[in-house]
Amino acid sequence: MPSRDQHPTVWPALYATELGRIERRLHDGTQNRLAAVTVLLGGARRALNRDPGAADAMLGRAQDATEAALAELRAVVRSFQPPVLAGRGLPGALSALAAASPVACRVDAELPGRCAEEVEATAYFVVAEALANVAGHSNARHATVALRHRDDLLHVAVTDDGRGGARPGAGLDGVRGRVEAVGGTFALTSPSGGPTTLTARLPCGL
Repeated sequence: MPSRDQHPTVWPALYATELGRIERRLHDGTQNRLAAVTVLLGGARRALNRDPGAADAMLGRAQDATEAALAELRAVVRSFQPPVLAGRGLPGALSALAAASPVACRVDAELPGRCAEEVEATAYFVVAEALANVAGHSNARHATVALRHRDDLLHVAVTDDGRGGARPGAGLDGVRGRVEAVGGTFALTSPSGGPTTLTARLPCGL
């Protein structure tokens, strides 16, 4: 797979493609729904005194449209896929994360194929957050990222040889939420003295 240095024009093109996809989803879905909310709220305001029943009905429709827009925004956010995933696949993208980590990190990946984009993006962000925690808090010298496909699940594990005692916080709570949003499970084991292992199991559908 080409590196950033070998093909400097590839990566901007990948970013542009991904940004275009996000823009289309926001324009075709969320933006149109929010425009409808604005129209409905304006109509409800004008009808409030002369026809309270009609105003109430429009407010109900505005609420429904707002909830639909929020659901679409959540779906768009969950589908964010770093362009490196499209270009290098999940093992390659995680190898790039490992190479950039200040803690020596090895990636051990055995996957028979690609997972859904949303699942790969989730796995990528799980590992990115885990390695950030390793670098910032663990006092570890080494870390390992393992990827396996078993029983139609993508198993992701990040282990470090640091001091242990890690506790869930804002970052890891966000990881848990992202994992559970795609129907996966999340676990953290970190006894005092280490090692610390963060695991996520994601529905893969290979």
